[in-house]
Amino acid sequence: MYKKAILSGGHFFYCDLDQNPINAIKLNMKKLLITAVAIIAVFSLTTCETLMRALQEPVVSLHSVDIGNITLNGVQLLCKVNVQNPNPFEIPFPETDWNLFINTNSFVSGTVRNNNRLRANETTIVEVPVNLNYLELINSFASLLGSRQVAYKVALDLKFTLPVLGTKVWNFEHEGSLPIPQPPTVSRPTVRMENANTTRALLSVTVNVQNPNPFPIPTPRITYDYQLNRTSFIRGELENTAPLAASATTPVTFQLTVNYADLLRSFTALRNLFEVPSLLILTCDLGMPIFGREPLRFEVSGTLPVLR
Repeated sequence: MYKKAILSGGHFFYCDLDQNPINAIKLNMKKLLITAVAIIAVFSLTTCETLMRALQEPVVSLHSVDIGNITLNGVQLLCKVNVQNPNPFEIPFPETDWNLFINTNSFVSGTVRNNNRLRANETTIVEVPVNLNYLELINSFASLLGSRQVAYKVALDLKFTLPVLGTKVWNFEHEGSLPIPQPPTVSRPTVRMENANTTRALLSVTVNVQNPNPFPIPTPRITYDYQLNRTSFIRGELENTAPLAASATTPVTFQLTVNYADLLRSFTALRNLFEVPSLLILTCDLGMPIFGREPLRFEVSGTLPVLR
């Protein structure tokens, strides 16, 4: 059968002389389209493979887990993770899920998100703070009341969403022990005459506070009421007191000044007396809700000389 060459788009196609030339062109165009799709598919696969080879996963490792901050109310674990971005472009920060276990029991969890990006060809320390509330801890594990420490485990799941590579997750665990705060011991206050003359008397009050914890704690809130002849004369509260040193006994001292002119003006019945009965009432609020204690109360009775 004779065939005839037909030029189309710079290409020759052949068809049977008995076949309709238009149908023959359509058939050959279909073949061309199939061939083009196949070429594009191969090129796309090659490009995708090239991108996957070019994009590298971050290198992730656990740097450390430290006690970042501790108070009478709670403690913070600061987890640090090294993330190396080996790519010549920025990648998103990981979304980090954390779970804190107490004595193998899941206790509290959370998620840390960061909208920043990890710089190209750099290693970044990603910080994950994990907070523990002591009151919630004791309410959940009453057996821990009176304990000095508790075993914990923190689990971290760092999730990266990367182009082409998709979602990648790194898992880390760390175990250790956390201190549980202990109430300080407050001694009975002592009152000493520091100085006296015909115009005033200066009293020194000292309270020894022993901190059994391996970390500093705030000084208890101390208020005082100094009574003379069973009537309140000087009231106040200690302010700007320094924290109590760890594992140490700290003397807390303050002074009371009695002005005789004010005393005799307030208590005219005392003008013929040379000494006045006194009573110091001292209260110490430890500020430790986990122990549910009422403020400590001390009373120190004595006499105040009235010099003339």
